[in-house]
Amino acid sequence: MVNDEQIENFMTDPLGFFEGSVTKMHTIDEGELLELQLGAMKKRFGMHYESIEMLRKLAQRLGITELNGINDIVPLLFAHTAFKSYPAVLIDKNRWDLMTKWLQKLTSYDLSGLNVDGCESLDEWLDRLDEQTPLEVITSSGTTGTVSLIPKSRDQAYYTMKIWRCFLFQTFGKEPTLDEMNPDVDVIWPNHAKGKLGHLRMANLLRKEFTGGDESRFHALYDEAIDSDLMFLASKMRAAASKGELDRLDIPPKLLARKDEFLAMQAKRPQDMADFLANCTDKLSGKRIFMTAAYSILYDLAVEGLAKGIKNVFAKNSAILTGGGLKGVSLPDNYLEVIKEFLGVDTIQEGYGMSEIGAFHWACEYGHYHMQPWVIPFILDPDTNEPLPRKGTVTGRAAFYDLVNDSHWGGIISGDEVTMHWDTPCKCGQKSVYVAHDIMRYSEKEGVEDDRISCSATQQVADEVVEFMRAFEA
Repeated sequence: MVNDEQIENFMTDPLGFFEGSVTKMHTIDEGELLELQLGAMKKRFGMHYESIEMLRKLAQRLGITELNGINDIVPLLFAHTAFKSYPAVLIDKNRWDLMTKWLQKLTSYDLSGLNVDGCESLDEWLDRLDEQTPLEVITSSGTTGTVSLIPKSRDQAYYTMKIWRCFLFQTFGKEPTLDEMNPDVDVIWPNHAKGKLGHLRMANLLRKEFTGGDESRFHALYDEAIDSDLMFLASKMRAAASKGELDRLDIPPKLLARKDEFLAMQAKRPQDMADFLANCTDKLSGKRIFMTAAYSILYDLAVEGLAKGIKNVFAKNSAILTGGGLKGVSLPDNYLEVIKEFLGVDTIQEGYGMSEIGAFHWACEYGHYHMQPWVIPFILDPDTNEPLPRKGTVTGRAAFYDLVNDSHWGGIISGDEVTMHWDTPCKCGQKSVYVAHDIMRYSEKEGVEDDRISCSATQQVADEVVEFMRAFEA
């Protein structure tokens, strides 16, 4: 029987609860874990019922005042559209006072003191939130016509990076060494170093948690940010195109004045990327690094390097992270071996997660994404959103409740079709439930667009809006 203190520690500091050990996180007894999850779910619901208006109104409408079983929370899970439910005209009209009131309905933090006087853009409003509140709001790439705005807390974001560090450098099945608990690495970041998009927010977190704040050990493709206003314009462009009204779309003068800058960056990006990666592999040869990039980027880098006779570039205990599959890119069957031979590592790590919550589920050597113990997963009927049985092997719509989320409601219904193994032992030895490697978005099955908070979506959407701007005079 778990007690209140254990439940509190589990939901507020899982790293401390599990003594920072990945092995302990994924070998916890199933019965004990269920007790902890249910107790924490009840506590977190009570806290957020009082502090998050959108959740409270939904619960009141459904007549839900308490939770007794795991599935009781399913009617209260938000669709991802909750985070883009604002009228887009408020951004067009620079009504940042009303945008703040909308955001207040989604967060547990008090935003009433936010000063928005003189705000003239989405980026300026997000900067004010950064400066004056505990939040670091993250945005989506707006592929469906509206940008999502997710009110994450700064402390939660940094805590997430501490968890990443554990999973990137520890080995399941043995207790972590001091070196694994406090890795000393250079970070290779083939992206913009700043920005409000989900993955770009990670840059500052990596600086602090992976390099100890040493700027010289953080190596970014570009020092500047991708503009949130550019991404918002892209979202409006998508919406206008779907209605056949693209010719009526106005471009804000501030963005139009930077058209040549955007076009120049777009044109030189492929060469910049090639030069950047070549420079990093030369300058950081033999060093322990962390890098995250798509398989296609890693493969192209490896092929070019191996052709020059270069291999085993980095220290063997470096961490390389990728994810999302091949994204339609055709690579040879041995692409992983080619990448590993060039980089000099034995493992390429993968993970599965979504910015609407925060938890990241890491893949084992068998390609299974093991659910973090502080996340309660659900498989829902894709048509009715009713919960499917929590036993056997079940395929359906993935949904999650992240118990660590403090700044916003941690329950989300995803757009992903997954296969969950509730009670099939994984050969890797982890006792946690897991999702099979092949994950498909329902939007892809149905041939429709769905908003994604991803690196690849960001660049694609940015390129589209810059191409659109090409025809306009500044």
